[in-house]
Amino acid sequence: MKKILTIFFIFIILNIMVVPAYGIEPEDMQSRSAILINADDGKILFEKNANDKMQPASITKIMLMVLISERMDDGQMTLDQEMTISENAAGMGGSQIYLEAYEVQTVENMLKAISMRSANDASVAMAEFMYGSVESCVKAMNERAKELGMNDTIFLNVTGLPDPEHLTTANDIAIMTRELLKYNFMDEYMLTWMDSVYVGKEKDSEQVLVNTNRLINNYDGLLAGKTGYTTEAKYCLSAAAKRNDTTLIAVVLGCDNTKIRFNEVTKLLNEGFANYKNIIFHKTGDVITTTPVYCGKEETINIVSKENINYFTESNCKVEDFNLEYVIDENLKAPLTMDTKIGTAILSKDGKILGEFELYPETNIEKENLFKFFINNYLKTTIR
Repeated sequence: MKKILTIFFIFIILNIMVVPAYGIEPEDMQSRSAILINADDGKILFEKNANDKMQPASITKIMLMVLISERMDDGQMTLDQEMTISENAAGMGGSQIYLEAYEVQTVENMLKAISMRSANDASVAMAEFMYGSVESCVKAMNERAKELGMNDTIFLNVTGLPDPEHLTTANDIAIMTRELLKYNFMDEYMLTWMDSVYVGKEKDSEQVLVNTNRLINNYDGLLAGKTGYTTEAKYCLSAAAKRNDTTLIAVVLGCDNTKIRFNEVTKLLNEGFANYKNIIFHKTGDVITTTPVYCGKEETINIVSKENINYFTESNCKVEDFNLEYVIDENLKAPLTMDTKIGTAILSKDGKILGEFELYPETNIEKENLFKFFINNYLKTTIR
């Protein structure tokens, strides 16, 4: 009898521990795999088989977009750069914009084609343009995946065309989508419903591009999205949306039809926004407070954080529920640079520390001329 009671109470406790934070249960989802995360800190809000390795179809191209964005960000590549299309790129099957071998195209047109039509020929063209070969680009994709902690991902191509060894997970897709959100080079194209590009050596063939992600017209606050489909992968989608200060990423894999993938991402995002929010106490670069500085051309300095001072929490929490304490180094002395840590902001609630954020000078603080500093301070102390 005692053994039965013990098992019963353990069962009750375990069930209490796994009660989800909001209304969706894994069995409510028709997708084979799904995840919802907070984009700011990667916190998982919901998951279903999120670490199951699956073929991702064209969602693969999110990693290609990450590599493109990184090159754009550091100035290695610009939208107006031109490339000559190879026979290999022109010969790609699946979704394409029907590029001709040896025609010249711009980076911008390739980004439109990848983002909107999920064009395989444009993806291969960009891979060759950036790395010289598809193989080198795939190697870079896998290296970047490891750096991001995508430990269950192996890319074998840049397109997502079927290969039983080309695998990733919903969790890893959320990670690389989160990385893509750091840049804005692809946003315009991912959120454009219709456009067109001209292809062919004579640029005499107009390819009308209609975005494969219909959430563009149906979901408020959408930031980014990438669809995928093959017979093996079924229908897939990764999408990010922002409302107020809260940004969420939802991924679904292995859906039986396109309606399910859009409905399930919408369901995940809606539940997330209804039950969670990101409270921002200070935004990056905001002046938080001031403090004295000695031997500087200025007597005081403005103090800022290089990241948002924020906390992701349930939607019923309020700013006044939290305590934010600033611990600033004493006797600060010039010179100081913007990269000199001079203090910490400590966020707590009910006596529990939730996070610590480094604080820095808003600008570089130059050292004052010693003679001038002495005269100024002498006069201040002697003249009354």
